Amino acid sequence: MIQVNRTQILSILFFCIVCLMHSQTTYYLDATNGLDSNNGTTSESPWKTLSKISLSVLNPGDEIFFKKGERFDGHFVVNGSGTLSQPILISSYGAGNKPIITGEVGANGGGDYQEAIYVLNNDHIFFEGLEINNERTVTRSGVDDIDSYGIHIHNSGNQIMRNFTFRNMLFQNVYAVTPITSPDDFNGLEVAGVRIASNKNTIAGQEKNIQDILMEDCYFTDLQRLGVHIKHGGGNADVGNDEINKNKNLLFRNNEFHYIGGTCILPSRTYNCLIEDNIFNYPGDDSDPRMPNRGSAVWTWRCINTVIQNNQCLHIRGYLDSHGIHIDHENVNTFIQYNYMEDCEGGFVEILGGNVNAVYRFNVSINDGWRDNPNWANSNHTLWINENTPGGIHYSDESYIYNNTVVINNTYGTAIDIDATNTHIYNNIFYAINGANIGDKQMSIHNNGTTLDMTNNLYFGDIKSSFKNLDTNPTNGNPYFNNENSGNKYGYQLNSNSNAINTGVAQLGPPIPGAGTGIFSDIPRYPNEDFYGNPINLSSGTPNIGACNAKNGEVALSLENLKKGVTIFPNPVIHILNINPVKTRSKAVVYNALGHAIIEEVINDNIDVSCLETGIYFLKIEGTGIYRFIKQ
Repeated sequence: MIQVNRTQILSILFFCIVCLMHSQTTYYLDATNGLDSNNGTTSESPWKTLSKISLSVLNPGDEIFFKKGERFDGHFVVNGSGTLSQPILISSYGAGNKPIITGEVGANGGGDYQEAIYVLNNDHIFFEGLEINNERTVTRSGVDDIDSYGIHIHNSGNQIMRNFTFRNMLFQNVYAVTPITSPDDFNGLEVAGVRIASNKNTIAGQEKNIQDILMEDCYFTDLQRLGVHIKHGGGNADVGNDEINKNKNLLFRNNEFHYIGGTCILPSRTYNCLIEDNIFNYPGDDSDPRMPNRGSAVWTWRCINTVIQNNQCLHIRGYLDSHGIHIDHENVNTFIQYNYMEDCEGGFVEILGGNVNAVYRFNVSINDGWRDNPNWANSNHTLWINENTPGGIHYSDESYIYNNTVVINNTYGTAIDIDATNTHIYNNIFYAINGANIGDKQMSIHNNGTTLDMTNNLYFGDIKSSFKNLDTNPTNGNPYFNNENSGNKYGYQLNSNSNAINTGVAQLGPPIPGAGTGIFSDIPRYPNEDFYGNPINLSSGTPNIGACNAKNGEVALSLENLKKGVTIFPNPVIHILNINPVKTRSKAVVYNALGHAIIEEVINDNIDVSCLETGIYFLKIEGTGIYRFIKQ
């Protein structure tokens, strides 16, 4: 029996009374008409400055609203935590553009702050509807001139911090005081729109990390190096299946990144990370001379269980790295799947030293790997697996490259450079025409005493013969793409006469750990569909070669065409989609945002859409047109 003494009872009663006494407080800030002498709790009597709200102790359920159209310079320190059921909300009110929060105060304010918003050892916080800038130009005492962040989430204590949401946020114009002056400056520059960082763990039993991050529908542009940087200092032990010394359960979806000087999302020491349905456009940019010009849309470092899927990686630039998505040093279980990569300067596959279960599958790569670096003869790759790590030689083991469609139709050549163990390359289309070639720049494969599993790939055009000759069951012939000149990913589906149909090998590859649970709840252990949504079975039968498993020339509808439709229905739709007027017994098809048909039926005046998850859909009515609707 648990014994509770009188002192404990009084403490519990006191705690309950305090909880009852506290009611949710809403704070308002207006940089033009506010006064810090106001009460700050109504929109008619708002506060003015970030320093005022920073001094306020926040409690669960509190809300802070910044007036739209206003700019707030200074340093917002979030002084308090919410709870899972009552997070602290930081948002906006009024009409107009998102309110801007910056750390810029200039010389008169003592120099520009390291970040615009700082969260130190507090959690359960929801950010929504704000614009964050921090173009530092003036040195501040105690702040490194090579640092600048928009929002900085920082765990320096011996604790676990949880539950951060970022939704409908705009991050732009974040720069350090000191510009990049040489390539050697790159690694020290950690400027980021959002920084999520835990200090090193040093005391057993008092480990710290940050868990449960959701970022969706946010927009990043004009950032000196990084969009989002997730970082952990590690611990006294940093080996094996180590989930303590890593930030955990991070989900990034439906965000856009445009013209970022470095990488859009950089997970470093994470455990369970999902990056999906994002647009990465011009990472590694150099449109501002302060940018380092070295990209890759995403790269991972010492992460465990990472899934990067259904993203668009476009126009990646840079003198090093700068592949569509690359797997940096010593990660375990990294799955790059269902991504579209086009015009990525460095190339398609980049796997650096020390990785285990690095997987590229069901991706479409178009004209990647055209870089010409005079200081690095084979600087552009179709396939690159490197053996080096900061600690010396550490071969990547069990790398899987399968069911990808790789197309080059411009006049340049690429390298194939692999130095690893237990490498698997199968069911890929390698296609090089119009003066292109794959492997001619360099072809070097070292499997270091292990078996190279290379089989059932399709080769068309100018592919290095010494590469093709390693294939134990090659297919040579035209894949007959549906519409190679379409200008989008849908053109690389297969016609019914394709040599890629039913010529692949049934071979599963590794499963995704944790599939069906947590942030991976909607992801199967093994692929059950191709890049275009066609079903596929890699455990038996004869799958197609490449990223498309269509057997009879069936073609997924292009989302680019769907977006030309107009909205004619009251939105949002909950259960029934009413259609009036419409020709009796018209054929209707409902497509999801990827252009996959979800519902097909003959209708009179309505469609039951209760089976659909929430999201954006498109309805095509025979003889009428294409229309957009939202399902809630």
